[in-house]
Amino acid sequence: MECQLYCCTYSHNHHWICKRLHDLERGSAIKAAYTFFLSLFFILGLWILFRTPKFTSSVLLAIFEQVSDKNLPTDFNLLVPLGISYFTFQTLSYITDIYRGIIKTERHVGIYALFIAFFPHVTAGPIARANDLLPQFHAAPVPDYEQVISGFQRVTWGFFKKLVIADRLSAAVNAVYNAPTAYTGFPLILATYAFAYQIYCDFSGYADIAIGVARVLGIKLQENFNQPYLAPSIIEFWRRWHISLYNWLRDYIFYPLNRALKRKFTAPNNIVILVFPPMFTMLASGFWHGATWNFIVWGALHGIFMVGSILWNLKNIHLNLLSFMPSWSVKVVNILVTFHLVCFAWIFFRANSMTDALYIIQNLFTKPGTSASLSALMPLGWYDWLIAILAIFLMETIYWVQRKKGSLHDAIRHQPVWVRWLFYYALVMAIVMFGKFGRSEFIYARF
Repeated sequence: MECQLYCCTYSHNHHWICKRLHDLERGSAIKAAYTFFLSLFFILGLWILFRTPKFTSSVLLAIFEQVSDKNLPTDFNLLVPLGISYFTFQTLSYITDIYRGIIKTERHVGIYALFIAFFPHVTAGPIARANDLLPQFHAAPVPDYEQVISGFQRVTWGFFKKLVIADRLSAAVNAVYNAPTAYTGFPLILATYAFAYQIYCDFSGYADIAIGVARVLGIKLQENFNQPYLAPSIIEFWRRWHISLYNWLRDYIFYPLNRALKRKFTAPNNIVILVFPPMFTMLASGFWHGATWNFIVWGALHGIFMVGSILWNLKNIHLNLLSFMPSWSVKVVNILVTFHLVCFAWIFFRANSMTDALYIIQNLFTKPGTSASLSALMPLGWYDWLIAILAIFLMETIYWVQRKKGSLHDAIRHQPVWVRWLFYYALVMAIVMFGKFGRSEFIYARF
């Protein structure tokens, strides 16, 4: 209830600012810029207020100490609105597009509030753009049988990835990462690989559910994943992972920085132009995930990997080092290297502290103790590992079919009736029989 009230109040106040910005479209550029930066300050101020509660508490406590010396609270517990980072990014893109003249202000406050708090994606994305979503809200959705069936298929597929794979792997990941000093060697490596698939199936599973529910309602949301672990480079990985966030960072941080630096530095391959925009963009991504050193280092690593990938391709180093190999094997090597760089960065993302992350890195290749190894390999028993591996194999097989047919719905719709229903029953029964049901949140809901 508190979150809904916050969203409504936030939408109303920000909608007023955007209306003022629209009114100034015909006025002076100075007044429009003033209103634009005022709205940026308003939105980012609220986001920082709720995303850094310890910092906010210390600031508020210092203010209270200056104005009063009676009944001072020693701490503040702020109720963080659900999905604040996602609708913050949506509103930032909205007012920026208005300021750039790409879109017009939405005059209907109800439709604007729906755009900000559309329930399928408000918790963990995809991050929607106004020019994609607002026209759909204005048009009356027409029920479509194929669209509804496709939506339910997508929702079922999302629950399979979440309950059968992600939540099953979470037990092994939590056992190791919540007490990393109890393990050395292979258990740490196994838990890191497991987390790579846990976070992918958890996050992409939520995206499937959100996209499917919206599709049933007649609304089309942006795809958010495209087999990122098959990317041959870090840049390509980010084009496939959390696509809506990557597009947002590219359009509103990377491109403006790149254009500004190109105006200052005339050389097209100036090292500042090549290094600063991707590094700053990835650091912003890390800070968006959390104001802790773990996420900052995670973002910095991806920035370093991205800069290295740019320089690698610019200098044609790969052509010299891998010229003796056939093209298909070069692609395989690139995919494997990219996957392991991403997994290495995941250590900082998942570790509970920088101390834990550094311990894991230092002990990845040390010899494990017998008891630690067995407890890490079988926190749920061999049966659960077998189910997880078979489910991942099924997922990758379906992705292979999708590459040939276009989508899960397209791959099924032209099959005989008995094949379609056999697939439906098998998928639902797999969820019922092998899903891990209990208290389990989506990982990206916390961001």
